[in-house]
Amino acid sequence: MSKPIGVENPEICKVCGGKCCKTYPGLATPEDFGAPDVEKLGENLFKALSSGRWTVDWVSQDEGLYFVRPAVKGFEGSVFDHRYSGECTFLTPLGCELAFENRPESCRMLVPKVDERCDPQGYTRAVVSQRWKEYYEILMDVAIEVESVSF
Repeated sequence: MSKPIGVENPEICKVCGGKCCKTYPGLATPEDFGAPDVEKLGENLFKALSSGRWTVDWVSQDEGLYFVRPAVKGFEGSVFDHRYSGECTFLTPLGCELAFENRPESCRMLVPKVDERCDPQGYTRAVVSQRWKEYYEILMDVAIEVESVSF
């Protein structure tokens, strides 16, 4: 699966001020980190999680439904975090500090709208965690490795 480029409308986002980014960080997909190339995926996940600015969240630990997202501002450094709200670590007063192509897929695909809720195009925690399911072992191995070298 190739990485979708996305939808961007800086004029609408500038007027809005990033309400979505102030509420909850976007959801990254395995392809954002190099999947289906598992070696690239592992390397990129290690770098991202080691930075402290990305974290592993979950829908259901019992079902192995995990996903990766940017950390919540003020809570950087947690390899695992299950916070339901908070501002994205990459949001600045001028917008997202990440280049558009480096943002999580759900952020790139968000359709901004004026005076109404933006359209997430189906990128929910449940949907994105299903996409991570086939990479569960890699995700957990890398996250545990990062945790072990961080402490």
